[in-house]
Amino acid sequence: MHHKTVKDYMISISNYPTINIDKTIEQAVYMMNEMTNKKGYRWIIAVDDNNNLVGFLTLRSVFEAINDLIPQSGNWMGISTKIQLVKNTPLKKCVRPLINVTVSENDHPVKAAEKILNRRITIVPVVNDRSEIVGIVRPVDLLPFIKELFDKH
Repeated sequence: MHHKTVKDYMISISNYPTINIDKTIEQAVYMMNEMTNKKGYRWIIAVDDNNNLVGFLTLRSVFEAINDLIPQSGNWMGISTKIQLVKNTPLKKCVRPLINVTVSENDHPVKAAEKILNRRITIVPVVNDRSEIVGIVRPVDLLPFIKELFDKH
């Protein structure tokens, strides 16, 4: 029996929506809204002009950006006057940079689970032998692996 690797559980990068970092928060929110409704994805991949992955745009980073752009902290009531500024802010100002944590597509799924736990992250980029990012793995993607472990023992 073939021993399963991270590749068996990851989501291929080609299945994930990407957005250029020069686009605006508004464009990202519309894209995110569409992706959440269609596929349940809660974040999108931010790329530069050469289509290189720069980081992830999470729902949380959007909320944080809005909060940063509205100075009176905690007072979202005044948001309507500043919404134009928020909408037009380029994504490069709020993308979460890629942390230097990856797993190989040939790694055992446990390795991905360990990184998720130890680094307290929810998105781990998966690389191939040439160190190119080929996918991502999240806790929910590893759920079948955990279930299989339980089934065996």
